Amino acid sequence: MNRTIKKIIERNFSSLAYFYTHLRHRLITLLVVSIMVGLMDGLGLAMFLPLLEIVANQDAVATSEQMGNLSFILDGLRWIGWELSLLVVLLTMLFFFILKGIAKWLETYLGVIYQQYFIRKIRIENINALTDYSYQTFVTADAGAIQNTLSGEVQRVVQGYRTYSQMLQQLVMVMTYVILAFLANPQFAALVAIGGILSNFLFNVLYKKTKRLSKSLVKSNHAFQGLLIQEVAFFKYLKATGSIQQYAKSLKKKVYEIEESVRRIGILNSIMTGIREPLMITIVVIVIIIQVKLLGGSLSTIILSLLFFYRGLTSVMSLQTSYNKFLSFSGSLINMTDFIADLKAHHDTTGDIRWKTFSNQIQLKNLSFSYDASSNILKNIDLVLHRHESLALVGESGSGKTTLMNILSGLLLPTEGQMIVDGIDSREINMRSFQKRIGYITQEPVIFDDTIFNNVTFWEEKTPATLDRFRKALLKANIYDFVMEQPTQEDAQLGNNGINLSGGQRQRISIARELFKEVDFLFMDEATSALDSETERAIQENIDQLKGQYTILIIAHRLATIKNVDRVVVLNRGRVERIGSYPELIQQSKLFRRMVELQEL
Repeated sequence: MNRTIKKIIERNFSSLAYFYTHLRHRLITLLVVSIMVGLMDGLGLAMFLPLLEIVANQDAVATSEQMGNLSFILDGLRWIGWELSLLVVLLTMLFFFILKGIAKWLETYLGVIYQQYFIRKIRIENINALTDYSYQTFVTADAGAIQNTLSGEVQRVVQGYRTYSQMLQQLVMVMTYVILAFLANPQFAALVAIGGILSNFLFNVLYKKTKRLSKSLVKSNHAFQGLLIQEVAFFKYLKATGSIQQYAKSLKKKVYEIEESVRRIGILNSIMTGIREPLMITIVVIVIIIQVKLLGGSLSTIILSLLFFYRGLTSVMSLQTSYNKFLSFSGSLINMTDFIADLKAHHDTTGDIRWKTFSNQIQLKNLSFSYDASSNILKNIDLVLHRHESLALVGESGSGKTTLMNILSGLLLPTEGQMIVDGIDSREINMRSFQKRIGYITQEPVIFDDTIFNNVTFWEEKTPATLDRFRKALLKANIYDFVMEQPTQEDAQLGNNGINLSGGQRQRISIARELFKEVDFLFMDEATSALDSETERAIQENIDQLKGQYTILIIAHRLATIKNVDRVVVLNRGRVERIGSYPELIQQSKLFRRMVELQEL
């Protein structure tokens, strides 16, 4: 039974379920406070009828008959012994409106607090989900969709929450005023309510169109963000080849698509804003004529009921405006829900054994890997990597070198076979603790737009101990003199992706960062292939000096750079063809010898 109710709520009230999941009791508290605002306002308004009665005849005492079922207010005042004079009526009205003001203040204050709580909740949820996202899934994911969802879509979801919470508060106000109107004059209230329901059919058509446009807007924003990311990433190429203007046309096209979607949503909003009040007033006028001329209703109770309806009308108009505005953000809400669900569905799987330090060897036993069932990238790999050994992976493009390194670094799990680290199956190891012992250096060094110190220490606090470790890492990476020559030394800013550095300097900074971490492994994925020969030789000498201190795994494009490694693994179409030292493979492997000869030409 409970599951059935839950499914009904999720299917028909998915937005409410989403916000309630994040806010829980806070959403209910906000609604209760909104009820208090409407109730106190309604009770204060009800006092206008006895006030008018007294003003019309200053010698009269207010009576409760004209208030319909709301007569309990005046009856209550009489019960406590108060004569219903002008002063008592005014003070009672003031009392209700003071309570309304307090409730309104609380409603506004809680609205701000809960909104910030909601923002924090979804941002942290996004960060945690992305942090745990599987690398294997990430490599095939839409980068534009991820970027747009984590930035622009978060803001749209927050705007969606703001309008939705306003909509709920206004809905509560409408319900409160409708109940008060029914208490004052049930017949009149029922007729107006029927008219309001009939008018809603017209708005439903506009609501559906707005929702469709919202989904289209999300898709256009995803595409725009994806194109924008790539323009920044490939700016040099686009500029150098004169292609940037042509590429900009695609960006501009998406800008126009976004503008058109927003324009059409704006048209629908303006139509609803323009016709809403005239339509509701028309309904009220028709109902008053029917009530007075045909049904012989009491004008005094109609006036009181009308007061509530007029007050409720403002809330109805605000409610419909908020609802349509919320629909313009509904596509973002659906996208955010699906995005988080996808991240959580493809989270990293990791074991429970926390890793401390590498002490013996990594063994690959009959290991295979594929991204899908169609073909294996790696096939039946048997390999042992010993502690403090330097090992190079070579092979033609597509031979599986990077995939094998990704498995050894825990980014990918074997499809078949095992990776055993110091006698423990990698699936049982907590990969985060294992990966903290890995230094990873890529062809394109990762340089953050920050100071040298923060780049190397990864934003460690600047203490004497961290400064000492920082300088030792710089010395090992042969970049100490360069840093000390800077006007602000370790506080020198490196610019976007290290734009202020040469290729060799960027690579040395990235090496220093990995050495600062006090790692067991150094994984180098073509770390020198993008450098000129002289810089590459200097970096290679740095790496050679680290031999015996770390377990080093190298993917090398230029085979001359791996002459000094302990062993070389030759991969061919996902299989290990031969393992040996550089001189041994020259003699024993035709493939390796041919690769060396081609590079020497």
